Amino acid sequence: MRWGYIAMLEIPDGFKSLLRAHLPYADAERLTSQDELGALGLDSMGVVRLLVDVENTYGVELPDELLNESTFSTVGSLWDTLSSRLWPPLR
Repeated sequence: MRWGYIAMLEIPDGFKSLLRAHLPYADAERLTSQDELGALGLDSMGVVRLLVDVENTYGVELPDELLNESTFSTVGSLWDTLSSRLWPPLR
């Protein structure tokens, strides 16, 4: 994982809004790339619901090899994985 890079990622507001709907402990105003999804209340069932929402919203399908703990560890790691699948890129 590229932690230095992840820490500097700017997360789009639309993605933050989508995430907040799945994170019961997320601050309504502040969500950073370093925030851990598990600490914000994302559990295994939440991962499935979030994945469906992300894929439907962004019109992408994340391949099985990207569906792992590393991808869903932080806001930034999920955005990095998702944005790498988008065209044109939203970075």
